[in-house]
Amino acid sequence: MRSKMGSTTNEVAQVDCPTRRSKCEALVTRSLLDIGALDTRVQEEVAKYGLIKDFHVALWRQEPDASGCNWNARIERISGGSLNNFTWWDVIPQMREQFNLL
Repeated sequence: MRSKMGSTTNEVAQVDCPTRRSKCEALVTRSLLDIGALDTRVQEEVAKYGLIKDFHVALWRQEPDASGCNWNARIERISGGSLNNFTWWDVIPQMREQFNLL
């Protein structure tokens, strides 16, 4: 179900229920962004962990997965800072919960 304003989308996603051995329905609300705006947001979040030039970021559209998210990304730290520091790994999973592509 999409809102009339076009800025959010509500989707019912099938997720594993830890308390039952079945699927539960979870209502997921995500803001809709075009790919350029999403790319900018991803780069802003990654920049919190070092210079953006120290990372390789790839962002792509995909068919909606089980959670209802219709994009994915890969981030790799290629230089700078501590190459053994992985605090930035949660950037994409957190953003996939918040945003979908138009």
